Formats: sequence, structure tokens, C-alpha cells
Amino acid sequence: MSATHYAGLFFGYAIGLVAMFVIARQAPHIWPVRPAPRFERPWREVGWAFVAAAGVLAIGMLYSRGWLLPATSRGRPLLDAVNQLLIYGPFLLLLAWRRHGLETAWLPTRNIPLRIGTGLALALLALATYAVVRFGIGAWPSLVAHVYSPRHFSYFVQVLLEDISIAILFVRVRSVLGSRWTMIVVAVLFAAAHIPGLLSSGAVATDLLHLFGDVALGILGLALLQRLQDVWWFWGVHFALDMTQFYRAGA
Repeated sequence: MSATHYAGLFFGYAIGLVAMFVIARQAPHIWPVRPAPRFERPWREVGWAFVAAAGVLAIGMLYSRGWLLPATSRGRPLLDAVNQLLIYGPFLLLLAWRRHGLETAWLPTRNIPLRIGTGLALALLALATYAVVRFGIGAWPSLVAHVYSPRHFSYFVQVLLEDISIAILFVRVRSVLGSRWTMIVVAVLFAAAHIPGLLSSGAVATDLLHLFGDVALGILGLALLQRLQDVWWFWGVHFALDMTQFYRAGA
């Protein structure tokens, strides 16, 4: 990851998160303070959540070897979206099998269009921030057109399923570790997951220092997400900034 791309992502996420914090403070009837979901036997639910995670990894390995439906995310996005449902299916099955409500996956069922619309508006703001940091605001229209290209549909589905999966894991781990330690552990693991890619791309010490920024931003994001218990809005921001990795100005 180049420094300029990293800076664009960092400030894009930071602006998006701060803006959502302000919005939520102004609309407590949409995002009220609610108690965290509780489980009768929390350690058992943590165990099943990690079983589901292992299932996702296993199916993902099949996908990487071309053993799922014959599709690529760019060539056949609709078919590849089905692959993403298959990959993350263990977490969706977990909710049904354990008879857990959607609130345990941070999927509130009221005002969904408003929540998604808020995420879209924040995504456009985050993309404007990214464009300013990397290329100048003049690149924003072409960046938006790139992000919302139909060929990215499977990524659109994938990001939602990723966010749901993280929420499912977070809620269950928090039930045994508490919010503070869960945020720290998840943020550190998220940042550590980038180390192999950085090293393989010839990262230097300054690149690895970016991981501290990832941890800080991860804790900020998780703190806001667990306060709002809503991934609908975050889906839009996460997807938009993820797609910037494929953008080349002037291409």
C-alpha cells in the first residue's frame, strides 16, 4: 500500500467516522443507546462463532482454488456474489441455527433505507476526502463512477457479509471479554493481518508504522460501531473506500 493511498484511506475513514458520530448525536431516535446483546452461555457462543469463522476460511480456500461457481469478481459479478454468499454462509447459518436475533449481528430492522442512505452520503464524503488527499477534488467524479461501477457488485455483497461476520464475532467475544479488550484485540488483529502483504510488497519501517494508525482507527471505528450497533451505515463507507484500491487517476 503506497503512503498516499494509505493517507487517503486514513483521512477518508476518519472523516466518515467523525461525521457519523455527529449524525448519531443529532438523531438519537434512530441510533439510541441500547444494552449489548447477552447470551445464556457466552463462552459456548464464542466457540460456535469461531467454528463459523473456520468454516469461512475453509470455503474461502476452495474459492481461491476455483472450486466454487465459475466466476470472477469482474467478469461475472452476479455469479461471484453467489460465491460470496457461499463463503460467508457459515455465519448466516450460525444466526439461524442458534436462533439469535439480527441485533446480535448489528442489523437493526427499523429505518433500514435511512441507515443505508446515511452510509451512502458518508461514503461520498469519504471519497471526496480520499480524492483531495491523493489527487485533488477534480478526481472525485471519476472516482465515484469507478467505485459504483456494476462490475464491483460482488464486492458490494462481500463487504456487507464481511461487516456482518465481524459484528457476529465482536458481539460474542465482547460478551466474555468486555468492550474495551474486545476492541483492542480485534483492532490489533485487523492491523496484523496487513503485515504479510506489506512485507511481500517490500514495505519499509515507515510503512509498518502505519499499522499503529490502523490500530487507532480500528479502535475508533469499533467503538462507534458497538455504540450504534448498526452495520448498515458502515457498509457504504467500507465498500467505497475498499474500491479505491482499484482506482487509477486518468486511466
